[in-house]
Amino acid sequence: MIRFDADQQRWVDQDADVLLAQRHTESARQQRHVAKGALAVLAVCGLAFGAWALGWKDEPVPPDDRAQPSVVSPDPSDSSRPGRSAPGGSEGASGTTDPGASGPPEGYEIAEDPEGFSLAVPEGWERRTEERDGPQAVFYENSDASKQLQVFWVEDADPYESLELAEKNAEKNDSYERDSLDRLDGGDGAAARLEYTYDSDEHGGPRRVIDHRFEAADGELYAVIAYGPDKDGASEEQKERLDTALTFFCPTGVDCQAQSGGGDGDDGLGGP
Repeated sequence: MIRFDADQQRWVDQDADVLLAQRHTESARQQRHVAKGALAVLAVCGLAFGAWALGWKDEPVPPDDRAQPSVVSPDPSDSSRPGRSAPGGSEGASGTTDPGASGPPEGYEIAEDPEGFSLAVPEGWERRTEERDGPQAVFYENSDASKQLQVFWVEDADPYESLELAEKNAEKNDSYERDSLDRLDGGDGAAARLEYTYDSDEHGGPRRVIDHRFEAADGELYAVIAYGPDKDGASEEQKERLDTALTFFCPTGVDCQAQSGGGDGDDGLGGP
């Protein structure tokens, strides 16, 4: 319906104005819906980006191989024992040499012992072990066990003091008599030697023993002991056998030096 609008001072179509207003309102409503939709899309995108960013930040850093600790496998040839320091690699230790420098004298052979050492023993001698308090003792002996070489690791810190303790037990044997107890100062490592005799019921007569204790090339203390019947010349015979064993004594895995050190009982003998 057309009428004259006094406020606007013009003729207006009232129905057309109502329709235009409705269209304007609907357009504004659509624009608001579009804006809300756009905001919703942006919000979703923002959340997605935030989640991705957090996830990326928390991803573990690839391991750096250089930072990984290395694994060291123990050397089965290591001859160190509990309660003592690791081998110090001291060179030319008393009573040791390099078995590879020259072969043993005629009538001897090198025995590579599974207890962690090698030494020269008379050819044909048999090996046996004996359980005892402390480290296991190894024996090399002739067919009737009348002559023997015994080897074991020594727990004491000083060879001479160790022999003083050993003598207290040896004195319990029948007819014990000491021949000598000496420090051997001529070698590159500490060493000492005890020689004595006693009567043995097991062997049916007097026995002579030469007990030599020394620091080897691995820094450990060992005892090498010669046993045999006490007869004329027994002392010199056993000293030769003992010194030959000591000359070629070497802990497994150690590069022993070609020196006999205190292996010879005639070198550097001194009192306590």
